[in-house]
Amino acid sequence: MPSQLFKNVSIESIRGLLDACTVRTAEQGEILIRPGQSNQTVYCLLDGSLRIHNDSLDSIPDAILGPGENVGEMSVIDQEPATSYVVANEPSRFLCIEEDILWSLVHASHAAACNLLFSMTRRLRRTDAPRDEDSRVALEAYHYGSIDALTGLRNRYWLERTLGRQMHRARIDSTPLSLILIGIDHFRQFNEKYGTAYGNRVLYSLAHTISDHLRPTEVVARYSDNHFLVLLPDKDEEAASSVAGRLKREIMDAVPIMPDGRRKPHPAVSMGIAEMAAEDTTKTLFQTVEAALYRTRDAAEYDVTG
Repeated sequence: MPSQLFKNVSIESIRGLLDACTVRTAEQGEILIRPGQSNQTVYCLLDGSLRIHNDSLDSIPDAILGPGENVGEMSVIDQEPATSYVVANEPSRFLCIEEDILWSLVHASHAAACNLLFSMTRRLRRTDAPRDEDSRVALEAYHYGSIDALTGLRNRYWLERTLGRQMHRARIDSTPLSLILIGIDHFRQFNEKYGTAYGNRVLYSLAHTISDHLRPTEVVARYSDNHFLVLLPDKDEEAASSVAGRLKREIMDAVPIMPDGRRKPHPAVSMGIAEMAAEDTTKTLFQTVEAALYRTRDAAEYDVTG
């Protein structure tokens, strides 16, 4: 999907919304949006080009949009009449996203919401920045949020920056710093067996079980799809091991409950522990704790099968 609206969006996660959209064509000179008229459609240009006239159709275009760009989002969102002409500059093809589908997309995808915000900001500023600069700013806008939408925990973006600061402080103060990486074993197979709705419920339950049983100086963030990382300032590997044991007991005692009251088995979890070494960077420390998690998981599976 070439549209800027879908940058960094998992297409499979919004497949149903895309199926509800329509694809249409316009001949050269066809007017899609007129000033003073209401508009309930966002047009994502797939092929061709569109021109924008803020004054009259005889005036020089105020902007030319190419494939990947979208138009109409402002009038859809603010429910006010359109203020510009949008005209097909040549035979063009575009994806039509109606108002109700757009709002469903915003609620379903954090990335799409960020892309929409960026697109509207660009339109308001009427920037003429180069396309590569636009892409850089769009990526920064996508990463700016620090909260994971599903669990409410801090996300990987926040974690990487926080860990860097904590590592610097630990070196200055000559204090230890440890990490615990917690992963749900075989989560893909778990989702296939019980469904993604229950899988999401498990992730939410696990996130809050961990955060509810941490002390004020201990912080948990969502590391990846089915992994959570606990940051332990001032704790060496031995102290971190004690925290990991406490958390694992709490996790296995907390059986997630579906909205209809049903219970299903809690998936197994594995944990890896790593203490910061003098030469570590955030990247190498992440690699160390990931390797520790995989060793723990492999050892547990060997004990069961061997």
